[in-house]
Amino acid sequence: MMDVDLPPSSYLHASTSLPEMPENIWLDVFGYLSLEEKFRVAGTCRQWHRILADPSLYTHISLENMEFDTLVLCMKQLCRLAPRIRSLSIANCFSAFISKTTVPVQTPAIMHHFPQHQPGMHSLYSKITSLTLPRRREEYRKLGFTLHHDFSLALADLMEQSQESMKRLEFKDNFLDLEMTELVFSIVRYGRRLEHLVYDGNRDGGFVAPEVVSAITAACPNIKSFQGQHAISDTVLRRMMTGWEDLRAITLAPYQSATLGTKEVSMEGLWSLLECGKVESLELLDLNCISNDNVRTMMQRVKQLQATSFERVAGSPLSHPFAHHHSYFASSYTPVEPTRPVPGASVRHLTITKYTSSPLTLPGFGALLKLFPNLESFKLKTNFFTYDHQYHGLTLDIYEAEIAMVEQMVCTEMSDRWGPVRAASKSCWQGEWHVPVTEEQQLRAGIMRSA
Repeated sequence: MMDVDLPPSSYLHASTSLPEMPENIWLDVFGYLSLEEKFRVAGTCRQWHRILADPSLYTHISLENMEFDTLVLCMKQLCRLAPRIRSLSIANCFSAFISKTTVPVQTPAIMHHFPQHQPGMHSLYSKITSLTLPRRREEYRKLGFTLHHDFSLALADLMEQSQESMKRLEFKDNFLDLEMTELVFSIVRYGRRLEHLVYDGNRDGGFVAPEVVSAITAACPNIKSFQGQHAISDTVLRRMMTGWEDLRAITLAPYQSATLGTKEVSMEGLWSLLECGKVESLELLDLNCISNDNVRTMMQRVKQLQATSFERVAGSPLSHPFAHHHSYFASSYTPVEPTRPVPGASVRHLTITKYTSSPLTLPGFGALLKLFPNLESFKLKTNFFTYDHQYHGLTLDIYEAEIAMVEQMVCTEMSDRWGPVRAASKSCWQGEWHVPVTEEQQLRAGIMRSA
């Protein structure tokens, strides 16, 4: 590691083995190395060790596919090397201990059937990650597992020293039980310069409390993109629209809370987001408010707004008590064009998933394309299982026929907007109609069959 002084005999002689180049050239070369490669190369010679300690090489940090203890070690090392981090990404990291650890769960029913002199017979075992938050914290303490504490300290140090420079923070597809860490505290305390915040696919419910999302909204006023399945209600969404003036990308998805149950943004909440006219990238993941009827309702509202050619604002001739004397105001009268953005017109990139919520059919897709007239990319993910549990008597042949009609309509609409060449590219329209059945779909199907 770079903080270990190696004896002189283990170094190569830079004067004889290395080409003579200015340090700025070496910095450019080393900039192409991954973090792990930088650590390895730093042990080659004193010259490279000194060059690789330059903070400019550690402005964009990506930590991927690491065991939990290795991740913490790298973060501690970065605390010394990277005082001006601009982006930090932690993805696909894992803990074998957390994934394999089970703990006994005692139940009165089992204890009643098995005598006490048979140890272990009155206990069931459960994954530690399936326990409640306080119980998990207690079990980790009993097992002497301290990596969550070490991770919290390292992350807080990194974000504190980089709080003026850090713009992007990403946590994606990790299995580390990050709810046990002080991640939210670090974001609220040191993330006031953040512009992009991603927390998604980490084997938990995301930021599951609306209070947490509200605190992040107040503490990080410069957010431009906010992605992940978090506790966003209509109230929280309105706070985001007022608190995040530069918001351009957002993900909306249902969230589940032990105390609140399943919650999600309503059609009115989504409409208020579209009315603000600043969101360019929108992900709508399995929302019930995206249905044929709701999309048609919002599209009709847009038509009503577009029918108004100008607004009657205070101070205009139309509001003057003598406005009927049009000749008097002829020299100064000019119609006032609407300053209010057309809802949906700002959206350029749209992603929709449908698994357990109400699916869209051909009329819904038609209204959707009219609601978002300036789309540059449109992605859809769903499967036959979604439609089969919503429409009785549906067959695979009918489903395939519906797909063909939707595909033809979308491609025709895209061709009219951008031309046939661009519309044919996969970047414009990606319809995935046969996504594998999700765990939640299987769970709901099992509940329906048992009922």
